[in-house]
Amino acid sequence: MKLPIKFSILNRYIFREALGYFLISLIAFTGILLTIRILKFANLIINKGVEISQIGMVFISLLPTFLEIAIPMAMLLGVMLAFARLSGDSELIVIRASGISLSKLVKAVAVFGILGTVISLYVSISLRPWGFQTLSQTLFEIARSKSTSGLSEGIFNELGKLTLYSDYIDYSTGDLKKVLIDDKRNEASRSLITAKSGVILSNPENRTITIFLRNGQIHEIVNEKYSITSFNTNSLVLAAEDLYNPDAQQGEKSSRELYMNEIKQQIKHLKKQIVLRNEPQPYTKQIADEIDSSLNDLPTKKIYSKITGLNLEKGRRYSMPFAVLALALLAMPLGVQPPRTQKTWGAGLSLTMGLLVFVVYYGFLSIGIAVAESGVLPVFIALWLPNFVVFFAALYAIKKISSEEWQSMTEMFEPLLNYMSKLILRAKSLVERAGVKI
Repeated sequence: MKLPIKFSILNRYIFREALGYFLISLIAFTGILLTIRILKFANLIINKGVEISQIGMVFISLLPTFLEIAIPMAMLLGVMLAFARLSGDSELIVIRASGISLSKLVKAVAVFGILGTVISLYVSISLRPWGFQTLSQTLFEIARSKSTSGLSEGIFNELGKLTLYSDYIDYSTGDLKKVLIDDKRNEASRSLITAKSGVILSNPENRTITIFLRNGQIHEIVNEKYSITSFNTNSLVLAAEDLYNPDAQQGEKSSRELYMNEIKQQIKHLKKQIVLRNEPQPYTKQIADEIDSSLNDLPTKKIYSKITGLNLEKGRRYSMPFAVLALALLAMPLGVQPPRTQKTWGAGLSLTMGLLVFVVYYGFLSIGIAVAESGVLPVFIALWLPNFVVFFAALYAIKKISSEEWQSMTEMFEPLLNYMSKLILRAKSLVERAGVKI
């Protein structure tokens, strides 16, 4: 691979070494995530007749989501394993003995991390919304062609804000028997519907699913009074948004499906609606024309919540890709290990530490998102603080190891690792004495 940037032979060597481990890790993590999804959808293919091509399209549309997580994980492990291999073969000792400090090798890792960040940005900004749009369309097509495929008889099934139970489901015709439905779409008047039979039908023209019920009753509370209404026929109409995004407005995309310019336009539109609400009444004709009637029933607090959600989605598409560079730099000192530690623990130590670091990072990011949603922290701080912590921790560790104040970061954990190793050997010895072969 010919690199467009001027690299020393040593930096080229490290770049290629990290690239190899990165690709292996990326394929492995993406494969694991795909396998988990395959197991989840296997029942739909085998028992309920959903076409393999439709399931394949679902996997393709989910691939950007997998890559969003797999790329930073693969970057972290790729660089860590590269430096762990150099440490284990004593190549790093020779390099440092030649007067080349760790800081001189940062260029290769930084360039590699920047390339990973650019790829991750493309995935996050362009492929992510495409993936979720395609997923939404494909799921509706599955629901349209095989309306009952996602349902199981004899258990409660979630259909957006409906919960459906049926003793019997005919997967070829959509017929239902002994039906119970909990309808939570209207918060002011929740209803419980029972019916002797029913059928699920789809309308490809207006992209709706209709649950047509026969011979049943509707149990609900109206004006604080319990009411029972009997019917011969009744129907519930569900749009695609009701099935897969129950909190969305009719015909509205979820924030995950929006491209960046659409997110910015929606934020601008919602902010304008809040300003218009504060205008003195009666409204002028110009103001009345600008008011979005679809938001009339939405409290101002809910509009602020939607703006926060859109800002989180926009910020997340930038913060996660830049974590790739920060994790690549942190992986460099994490991968530097004394040869004896590398020989004792092998690649398992790097894998364990890498996964632990990523879990901690992702945990803090998830907490930050939750805190930002509650309004306690600004979105920027909540999303970018984990990146800054990782970045400055990486620079600090590189400086310490370059100046040889630290031989490696793993030396801090070596007493604990040795103790764990002794415990494992002791447990193995006790088991063997008990006559159990391992």
